[in-house]
Formats: sequence, structure tokens, C-alpha cells
Amino acid sequence: MTATDDERIQGLWDAMARGWAEGDAHSFAAVFAEDCDFTTVRGEKPPGRAGIAAGHDQLFRTAYRSTRLDARVQSIRYPRPDLATVNVESTVVASDGTSLARTHALAVVERDVAAGADGAWRITAFHNMVPAPPTGHPAGFRELKESPMSDASTPGRPKLRHLAIVARDPEKLAEFYSEIFGMELFHRDPDGSCFLSDGYLSLALIKHQLDGDTPLGMNHFGFHVADTSEISAALVASGAEEPAERFTNRPFAEYRAMDPEGNWFDLSAHGFGGPRPAAEADEE
Repeated sequence: MTATDDERIQGLWDAMARGWAEGDAHSFAAVFAEDCDFTTVRGEKPPGRAGIAAGHDQLFRTAYRSTRLDARVQSIRYPRPDLATVNVESTVVASDGTSLARTHALAVVERDVAAGADGAWRITAFHNMVPAPPTGHPAGFRELKESPMSDASTPGRPKLRHLAIVARDPEKLAEFYSEIFGMELFHRDPDGSCFLSDGYLSLALIKHQLDGDTPLGMNHFGFHVADTSEISAALVASGAEEPAERFTNRPFAEYRAMDPEGNWFDLSAHGFGGPRPAAEADEE
């Protein structure tokens, strides 16, 4: 197609970046079709343009307040003149230049043919994802397929997939686990908390607050389950307190629970973020 088409499609992501930088969710969402099929990194599907705007408005007021979006179009392919598939890499960047999150997206973009050659392009489908770990992992990294933890004989069994540690210096600790054990940093919170993955288990390094009452060290762990309501019912039947819903914009657990000795743990049906295990990807 023409360079003009490429420029107009690139302009969609430029407009998204402007809306993001301004904290204007409606401006950000304006490039999407009204009924856009949008899938988040957590597998959630907000209802069209209105749902996209509502979700990002919440992000712009909380976790991603005063951040910017660096969106880089990698390729554009035209199966037909009024239709394009677009691969995009994006990074959410804090005001100090720190990279907070990195994603890849595959988008379907269509032109309004009724308006002729000058018809506006709109994103009609958008699938966002966290990139997989690079090949050639450093020493200390073990592929999931080599691990007995990937036993496929019990696919419905809850899996321990998350650990959280409160740390004085999450960035320094993240470097330690990355360099020694080959873990991949896949998300940062604006407060400096870091989130890593080994391809199976996610590790949250939560920034310690000097004026807070949360002690340093191990904080909680988390289970990936098929059905949070089923596990919640089993916990209540055992005499434990009913799990509490977590109101958070972090892409992680939905519920917080406690064992009989007061140890916190999370329950999540959508997972804990980070690269997906090879065994789960092979099942699809």
C-alpha cells in the first residue's frame, strides 16, 4: 500500500501515546472501533471502546498516573486494501525514564471504505501480551518442560505460582535474581516494586515503606486456580475466613486469603503476569 496508509496507521498509535501522556482515556480510546475486540494481557475483554476508555481511565488515575507510552510499530501487512494487521511493541515509562512494563500487541486495523480512499482507519481487534523470555537463558534457568512441577496428570490442581517479598531496594534485588537465576523483569510499579518470572513462578519484590507497618521479608504467596469460587467455598467449609476481593489495578491476584496460622496467600484464576509456562502454551 501507499506510504500514506502506513503513516495513517502509525498515527493511530501516536494518538494513543498522546492520550496516554495527557491522562485522557477517551482520547486514548478514540482510535478504537466502537465494538473493538480488545484483549488485555490478563485475558480480560473490556466491552468495546467504552470499556477500553473506562479501564484506562482507572489506570491513568492510579498505577500509571504521570506515565507515558512508547509505542513502536514493528510491521504492517495488508491482506486487502482496506484491512491491515499490525505488530507493535510498547513500553510504559515513568516520569524519571524508568521502564515500568513491556508488551507486544497484534492489532487488526480497518478503513472505512464507505468514505473512500480517505476513510479513517480504526483498530477493530487488539490482543495485548507480555513477551516471552528470550532464548538462551543464563546459567541457573531451568526450562519448565524439564521440571517435575509441570506434571500434566493433574491439570485441575491449584499451582503455587507466586511469591512476594518486601524489600528495601527492589531494583537491586531484581538485578540479583536476574543475574544469578536468569529471572526476567516483566513489570515495575511507579513506587519501585519489581516483578520477575522464571517462566513458571512470579516473584514480587515489594518496595518497603518507611512509614508503613509491613515488615521486611516474606509477605505472601499465591495459587493459580481454575475456579476461585470453588476454592473459596472449600476454605469457608474448613473453618477459614472467606477470601477478600483485592481492589487493585495490578495485573495479578483477585483474592487474598489466610491459612489457620495467619499466613497470607492469594488466589487467582487469570494468573500472576509474566511469561507463560511452556506447558500451558503447548496445551492451546
